[in-house]
Amino acid sequence: MGYRVGNISGRDLQGVHSVYVPTVRNASLEPDIQMVATNAIIRRFESDGTLSVNQTQDSDSELDVTITDVQRLPIRSSTSDVLVTAEYQLTIVGKATFINRRLGKKIFENVGVNGSTSFFTQADINEGERQALPLACIDLANNTVKLVTEGW
Repeated sequence: MGYRVGNISGRDLQGVHSVYVPTVRNASLEPDIQMVATNAIIRRFESDGTLSVNQTQDSDSELDVTITDVQRLPIRSSTSDVLVTAEYQLTIVGKATFINRRLGKKIFENVGVNGSTSFFTQADINEGERQALPLACIDLANNTVKLVTEGW
């Protein structure tokens, strides 16, 4: 978490008060992740409060995000059988482009962003993954909005 007083800083972001977030593009093999990620990014901007989300083309800025991959990596085996995976890490990999429409220039282009979470397989790996996907999207949204508002 970063603390700041006043508006967001940097010459590139002066005069920017609203952001347009089009639907996230999905270039991965994971189906139907676009709206979950888009809604998570919009909710994160709303809770951050730095930029207001304006879902029209006349916003001061635009954030385009493309999901390129969804990875599942085993991170822990079962205590009773080392050949059985008990926990996975789910990572959503993407790239983001942020455009300042007032200045007519790209602030950053195709910068890597990701979000991850872990989940236990329990009895059904598909159900565990289905429940973990929105959490990874929330982490992706946090990292993406932080990139825009804090400028790191």
